[in-house]
Amino acid sequence: MQFLKSIIHFGIIGSSIVAASLPARALVTTYTDRDAFLAALSSSSTDNFNDLNGFYNSPISRTIFGYTYNATATSGLYTGNVNGSVVFSTNRFNTPLTLAFTAGAPTAVGGYFFNTDTSFNVLNRVITVTANPGAVAQSVVTGSATNFFGWLDDSGTPFTSLVIEPGAGSPAAFATVDNLVLGQAAPAAQEVPGPLPVLSLVAAFSISRRLRSRIAAD
Repeated sequence: MQFLKSIIHFGIIGSSIVAASLPARALVTTYTDRDAFLAALSSSSTDNFNDLNGFYNSPISRTIFGYTYNATATSGLYTGNVNGSVVFSTNRFNTPLTLAFTAGAPTAVGGYFFNTDTSFNVLNRVITVTANPGAVAQSVVTGSATNFFGWLDDSGTPFTSLVIEPGAGSPAAFATVDNLVLGQAAPAAQEVPGPLPVLSLVAAFSISRRLRSRIAAD
């Protein structure tokens, strides 16, 4: 009987301590509003591609303040102008554009993602973007050059790449990105254990005492 009491005693206390010490599980947050995304960052850098013009062999290495990434696509890469802004795209239709982050370890990534035709007219088409690791693909039908996706991981786990896939249809679509943002998620608020775990410990001791008393009485 004494052995059984000890198991109950330590089981109650142990479960209370574990429940109090478990950290909050970090999740990747997806944003579709650029201002809200930027407000959630402690720092960021933006690649507006203004220094590029025309065709480039794949891969091409890009460096912005604090970050470096490689852009790759079958048959090369191409830049053009959309609404007065330089945008970055593939040189081949129906080809994914991959941005692999090689330095800076961004814990937040985002940008404007959309489809263009051969003359850089924006197409009203599905665009799909996947942030790796930890984020599911985001897809939307859009005809806007300011269609925003952003991802934030407050656990400190850096993103390794973005894969941008154009939508199928006619005319053929080219995956396109503008104003790519790489940054760091603002530190998550630290959770301070409240009174509940402490009360759980007190309750555990109280139950243990009552068990001892009852057994002693027996």
